Amino acid sequence: MKIKFLHVPKTAGTSVRHFLQMFFLPRHVCPASSNEQFRTLPRERLGSYRLFAGHIDWVDLDQIEGESFTFSILRQPRDRLVSYYFYLRAEGLKLDAVNLAKPERRGMHAALTLSPDDFFCGGGSTEVRKHIDAMFDNFYAYYFAERSFDARRRIRVGVSVSETDLLAKASRNLDRLDGLYSIGNLTLLQEDVIAACGRQGFGRWGALRSRFSPLRDMKLNTGAGSYASRIADLKSLGATHRTFDRIEEMTRLDDVIWKRLAPEHRPRSR
Repeated sequence: MKIKFLHVPKTAGTSVRHFLQMFFLPRHVCPASSNEQFRTLPRERLGSYRLFAGHIDWVDLDQIEGESFTFSILRQPRDRLVSYYFYLRAEGLKLDAVNLAKPERRGMHAALTLSPDDFFCGGGSTEVRKHIDAMFDNFYAYYFAERSFDARRRIRVGVSVSETDLLAKASRNLDRLDGLYSIGNLTLLQEDVIAACGRQGFGRWGALRSRFSPLRDMKLNTGAGSYASRIADLKSLGATHRTFDRIEEMTRLDDVIWKRLAPEHRPRSR
């Protein structure tokens, strides 16, 4: 059994990856955590891995043959978006000027140097804008519709696709998942992982270890503060109604997908 975790940024991915690694030998864990890393790995090596977890396009992971359990995790969209913004700021503060200026750090650089209004509403160069929109603007809808991280760069609602068609395509793809979970209740994910790969071989040891290190207790790479406190922090940074109106627009389609989990926002799996 192979495990394929479609890791949406800021949805407990670091904790989940750490948890999943308990069920596999190190040589069975794909070292790639991004598209760039994944695409440099030789095809013959990819077939030897049993765990794939990272910001990797779903279309690429589909090329890995064999029985698999493919899942993803969602988080309340506005909470995810605001948390991601402050994560970029916190990570950017750890870098010196040279590293912060690198192209791959453009999101961190923008979060630190642009005002919230400019960051969310249109400031920065064209490439910076594309980068921000790709990761912030209704990411769930675009990612699950096209099954790739660069979907927002290639298509756009109202220009190349209708809102109805985008959501319909995302919905069909979500139905293909073996599991869809909420960040607020990961107990079902733990149960499903044990059922999928914790009954034999090294997985049995992982199932035993998970009893003493349950997924719900892992708090790796989590930022401090609640959603309400982060909103207050945004205001202290100078955010006006423009920022908050834009956040609503950037999560409007994702709210439709989030509510698939159930009105109570509980996880769903099949």
